Amino acid sequence: MPQRPFPDPDRPYFTPSKRVAGDWSAHIATTLDRTAALLAGLTPEQWDSPSKCEGWSVRDVAGHLTWRLGSPTSTLLRDASRGVLRNGLRVDSYLDDVAKREGSAPTDELVARIRAIAAEKVVSPNRAGISELTEAVVHTYDMTEALGLRIRLSPRSTSAVALVRTRVPLTSAASLAKRNRLRATDARWQIGDKGPVLEATAARIVLRLFGREVTLDEQPSQTT
Repeated sequence: MPQRPFPDPDRPYFTPSKRVAGDWSAHIATTLDRTAALLAGLTPEQWDSPSKCEGWSVRDVAGHLTWRLGSPTSTLLRDASRGVLRNGLRVDSYLDDVAKREGSAPTDELVARIRAIAAEKVVSPNRAGISELTEAVVHTYDMTEALGLRIRLSPRSTSAVALVRTRVPLTSAASLAKRNRLRATDARWQIGDKGPVLEATAARIVLRLFGREVTLDEQPSQTT
């Protein structure tokens, strides 16, 4: 099914709702469906290209998504506890091992797994909160931005993920949002109400808030 066009560039900006708790299963499913559709068209070279998630290829990120969003909670907890111990209590090292292990599957299998997870979220919305939505949105952007591809995700989804990140105390994301107004030019949402305006696509703002190396465009004439 063709995706709807991005919002009109003349559409007013909206401020995301502060209420982010609850069931995000429909948003997760839509995000994963669109991600799977994009991945299905990649070349072998694109699958093996670096993503925006440091040290991970596109296929590694896809593998991480299938494990993080598709595994039962009991499996996640059991595997994580054993894996972290095997890696000397280094969580990052364990997650790296899992991503590369799961990402080594054939690419058509990875696409099929992501589609199956999306379908499962619709009929059985377990583990479908904001943390799972964050995984889906951020890692989708890790892949698409690295490949220079555009994907349309729900403005409500992307704004919620961005907002939650800015609420984490003592982080660069919180500091950035406190000192600036962040405007997603394609999704038409804004976070922050004072300081210089920093504009970019929703993808670039989200990735910047999550520590990826991306730049935002400052609009110095729009300060308060």
